[in-house]
Amino acid sequence: MTLTAFLRSTFFTARSRLWRRSCEPTAFRGEKTRKLPPNKLFLAAAILPLAGCSTLHYEVNPPIKMVEPEVGYRLQRFIDTEPEDHMFMQVTVSGGGARAATLGYGVLEELKATRVHWDGKHERLIDDLDVLMGVSGGSMLTAAVALNGIDSLERFESDFLSATLQDDFKSRLLRPSNLWRITSPNFGRSDALERFLDQRLYRGATFGDISRTPRKPFAVIYATDMVTGGRFEFVQDQFDFLCSDLSQVKLARAVAASSAVPLVLSPITIWNHSADANEAGCGEPTVKRAAARLGVQSRRLAELDGYKEQRKGELRRPFIHLIDGGLADNVNARGAADYIAQFGSLANGARFAGYRGLRRMVFIVVNAETSARSPEDRSPHVPGPLRTALALADIPINRNSSAALTQMRATVDNWKEEVRSAHARSDYSVFAPDIQFFVIEVNLTAAGDAELSERLQAIPTTLQLTPEEVSALRQHARIQLRSSPDYQHLLQQLH
Repeated sequence: MTLTAFLRSTFFTARSRLWRRSCEPTAFRGEKTRKLPPNKLFLAAAILPLAGCSTLHYEVNPPIKMVEPEVGYRLQRFIDTEPEDHMFMQVTVSGGGARAATLGYGVLEELKATRVHWDGKHERLIDDLDVLMGVSGGSMLTAAVALNGIDSLERFESDFLSATLQDDFKSRLLRPSNLWRITSPNFGRSDALERFLDQRLYRGATFGDISRTPRKPFAVIYATDMVTGGRFEFVQDQFDFLCSDLSQVKLARAVAASSAVPLVLSPITIWNHSADANEAGCGEPTVKRAAARLGVQSRRLAELDGYKEQRKGELRRPFIHLIDGGLADNVNARGAADYIAQFGSLANGARFAGYRGLRRMVFIVVNAETSARSPEDRSPHVPGPLRTALALADIPINRNSSAALTQMRATVDNWKEEVRSAHARSDYSVFAPDIQFFVIEVNLTAAGDAELSERLQAIPTTLQLTPEEVSALRQHARIQLRSSPDYQHLLQQLH
């Protein structure tokens, strides 16, 4: 059953809205009571009297007293675990529910099975993976790898790929106790998803748990700021701008925020603890301090600095609401470029992260975006309001992904020119003379097999797939990566 069909088959979304309106402490005070039809009245009468309106509250991200550059979930701490690493590899996994997570899993399987001889060592290619980024469905895989490590990759197969998560979540969601919980104005559908994922996949783990003993890859999960449309990353460098401590935030909360499809799920709320005008504050964020030393100003830094903006001595945005990260960048093609832009140049960004003498920079994009036609295209009937509303999210995600990938390749070309200029000045401190760049995409198109392509792109966006769908996606991911000319060129260079 697809996510859309799931919503259509339940009364949850519409009913919970009605009940939550009656629980709002101030917004609807004095509003005329709305009558429910008899069939809905019975259900409401059966649940609400149990305890009235719920007072349940989501977990609040705590404040910090002072920004500490050497502490917390930061890229530099993870890169420092291998100071002599001369290859940077990043894998990004797009949104697309279990379809995206499975496609990304297949790519990681292939990297794990590939043996290379690099820097005088015989190793698996996956051991050189520095950064794993995920959004929406891809964030579920990213968080699992961050928690369990690459060597426990197989656990994700049993915990997620072979599990019945969507059926179980649906069953739990419709329990009277859960329907009562979401009558609280401080506990939404995404908060319920967070609790479910925390129990089933991440077992209470926080970002502090995975940063206590840093190990690669550094996992980046991101959502979309509902107001600005910007990418909100669950890393301490971003939380510095909120004067907040990421270490006590659960992995499941980040995944729920990244997966919060508008209308289907509710936004996830993050508290902004930045100081008002009469307070001392927590100090300058680490990234902003580094950019100031370099004399750099960027759109990304301006966006982050907006969290500290005040009006009449008070924060303009004391609460940040997050939705599906795919709306900001579904394939995360802009992530590396935005990070580098904060420092003004590729060399400055690499130096800040702790790299020296880089010889290979590899970017693998796992793109589970589909282009299959929707069922509505085969019907003369007017699409319903839910399908129309979901299109408001689908259209910008699909159109932006193609543009983002084109922009990413152009950015890498610009970086090549920057490196050539540095070498012309005999500057080899960050980039070695034999530096090479690779951009590799794995998607749902099977070259020379239109039937397979259509079958893969018809796999729905759900939390669970059939064993046949899982097998097909894993096999396709491995074959497409292995047969990519850019990937083959990379392997030749590593040998």
